Amino acid sequence: MEINEKLDNFLVLEKGMSFKDLDEAKRVMGYYAVSNKKGLRVDHGNNIRLRYKCDVGCLFVCLISVHNKDQRFKIKTLELKHNCQPAFKNRRATQQALAHYFKKNVQNNHKYKLKDMRRDLDDQFKLNISASKMKKVKRIVLEKLDGSYIDDFNRLEAYAQELRDSNPGTDVMINISKKALEQGKRRFLRMYVCFQALKSGWRGGLRPFIGLDGTFLKGKCRGILLVVLGQDSMKHFYPLAWAVVDRETSRT
Repeated sequence: MEINEKLDNFLVLEKGMSFKDLDEAKRVMGYYAVSNKKGLRVDHGNNIRLRYKCDVGCLFVCLISVHNKDQRFKIKTLELKHNCQPAFKNRRATQQALAHYFKKNVQNNHKYKLKDMRRDLDDQFKLNISASKMKKVKRIVLEKLDGSYIDDFNRLEAYAQELRDSNPGTDVMINISKKALEQGKRRFLRMYVCFQALKSGWRGGLRPFIGLDGTFLKGKCRGILLVVLGQDSMKHFYPLAWAVVDRETSRT
C-alpha cells in the first residue's frame, strides 16, 4: 500500500489481509496505530505469529499468523473496538516504520531538517517523537538511500545494454571518471541516451533545428541534465535525447 503523508491507506484493517513477511506486518500495524492514534502492544509474538492488543485493555485484538497454503502471513482474528483515548506517544512508531514513512521526503529534499520532521508528525498525527529518536530515523533513511544509489549506478551498464537490445539503433554512452580509474575505482561521470524512434521522428517530421536546454540536479546525486530539443512547423518543441553530465562545457 502506498505510504502518503496522512497514511490514509492504513486507517482500516481487514480480516484476511495478507503480508509477505512479519516485517511488513509489523510496519502496517505500526502505521495503523499511528494513523488512528491508538496505542498497541504485542501480547504474543514469535517467528510465525503476532498478536496485538490495546495498551489500555480495550476489546481490540489482531492475530497475524502464517498461512499454511501460501506461507504468507494473514490476519486470522480481528476485533477493532476501541474506547481508549488517543495515544500521542506511540510505541508502534518504531524507527524502521518512521524511516519508511520519511524516505521519499528525505530523498526529494536532502535539507529536510529534524525539527521539520518532528513538526510534520505532530501536525499530521499529534505524535510526539524525541529529537534523539528522530535523528536515528533520519540516519536509517540516509543509509538506505546511499545503498540504493550505489545499487542503481551498478545497474547502469545492464540498463544501457537492454536499451540497445530492445531498441536497435539507439545510442547509449556511459563515461566513467579517468581519475577514479587511476585509483582503481569505477565512478560514474556522464551518460547520453537517444532512442532510434526519436532520431527517425526528427529526420522524418521536424525542422533541421536542434535546441538545447538544461537544469541542475539538486538531490543526493548532483550534476546537470541536458535535453536536446527538436522543433516542428508550429514551433512546438520535442525532446530528442538527454544526457546527465558533471558540468556544462563545450565538450559535454
